Amino acid sequence: MFIDNEVQIKKLSNIDDEEKALVQAFSCGKPHINDYLKNDALEDLLFGITKTFLFFMEIKGNKQLVGYFTLTTDRVLVTNKSNIHKNLKKWDNPVKRQSIPGIQIHHFAVKKELQKQNYGINLMFYIFSFIKYTILPHVGSCLITVQSEKDVQNFYKKIGFEKTGETRDRNVSMAYTTNQLFIED
Repeated sequence: MFIDNEVQIKKLSNIDDEEKALVQAFSCGKPHINDYLKNDALEDLLFGITKTFLFFMEIKGNKQLVGYFTLTTDRVLVTNKSNIHKNLKKWDNPVKRQSIPGIQIHHFAVKKELQKQNYGINLMFYIFSFIKYTILPHVGSCLITVQSEKDVQNFYKKIGFEKTGETRDRNVSMAYTTNQLFIED
């Protein structure tokens, strides 16, 4: 957990030259995800397709780009057999399965050197807080969705995401019901 470190979340379009250099040096170990951040994310932001945010932290006295996330809207098909369908029924949510609105975490990445040290889980909870306090007061959404690559599917399961039953390309569609963000411990 980041008990001693302050995490700063900044929109990609609002960074200084030092932070731009950190973006260019960023690597999560997956070339296509690095490439999106460095070559496509700003254009997508300018055209209103997605919004990309960066996580900066001081680690050992140095400012680092520890990860990033990209959000967009989504509509999700949830199959009857999925746990998400069961969660929506428990919630007494009347929305039709063919048109469930969601906020999609379009991209999520953690700096390669910081992976498998709980940074990913902690950063994901920052994303949940960001969605809860910044987006959900203004936008209706029953789900937070991801298109998980198969090799990181267990990471999302550990956080509480469930398969929706839908598959896109080589990715697995997963979701987290937004009502879970409002359950008190």
